[in-house]
Amino acid sequence: MRRGQTRRPNDTDPNAFSKQQLLDAAEMSPKTFDVLRKAARVRGPGHGGLNWMFSRSDIEAIIRKAEGGTFTEKGPAAAEAWRNLIQNGVPPAPSDDDDDQ
Repeated sequence: MRRGQTRRPNDTDPNAFSKQQLLDAAEMSPKTFDVLRKAARVRGPGHGGLNWMFSRSDIEAIIRKAEGGTFTEKGPAAAEAWRNLIQNGVPPAPSDDDDDQ
């Protein structure tokens, strides 16, 4: 595997989620996620690394940063999706309110 493609040691942690799972839950681009992750000072893959595992404490740090001031456009929705992911282990179901518009 290339650098950045390897899994972190916490890949056996049941509370850890991959970068791909976090992206899917928040419906966010990898670039936006990496900007948010770096702002939260959470270690991640150098490039790509969709299999990179993030621990619950890493995700909580990213959530706190997402709810902060500079990420008001996508941050709160992503934070809610990630909270649901770490509490229930599944991404939130799409709401019916979105279909009405």
